[in-house]
Amino acid sequence: MVGLGAAVSIAALGISQGILPLVDRWTARERAYVAERGQWQRLQGLVASEALLRRAVDAERRADRDAGGLLTTGATPALGASSLQVLLRTYAEQSSTQLDRVDVAAEPTPSRPGLLAIPVRLQGQGDIYGLTDFLFRLQHGERLLILDEISVTAGYSPGGYAAEGYAPTDRDRLVWNVRAHGLYPAAAPGEP
Repeated sequence: MVGLGAAVSIAALGISQGILPLVDRWTARERAYVAERGQWQRLQGLVASEALLRRAVDAERRADRDAGGLLTTGATPALGASSLQVLLRTYAEQSSTQLDRVDVAAEPTPSRPGLLAIPVRLQGQGDIYGLTDFLFRLQHGERLLILDEISVTAGYSPGGYAAEGYAPTDRDRLVWNVRAHGLYPAAAPGEP
């Protein structure tokens, strides 16, 4: 019986010290092989789509470069806000609407990396066609303006076009408030 117990002990020792470590190494090697194969397949996919990725990056770079021309310009953010105010009044004039208030005096705030948001508040009035044209000009104009909020109220507001001989009815007149912001390039650290 002692011989059988010794044989079982030797067999158990051989399994725990010889076979199990071999199985663990084999399993770890298989896992590493599967992971490396997955990485290899992803790398092959990237190499195969290199031209597509390059075109996508080039398109993004062109879009960024083109968008730079849409930013509010001026030597300082305050002068940029002033040019934005002039542009908005021009849009209103071209749209046959009246701007009762244009407020760009608020402090610019950081928006995205390298950009400041110049807040704009507008109050205006006109008919539906003028408002539609004004909003079209805001969306497709020469400077990028992001509309944050708009409210429209129907009803006649005294003054405005009545003095010019145009007397709209209550149904024709819309009064609106717009809250938006223009983007201005922020100076890099160390720049004036």
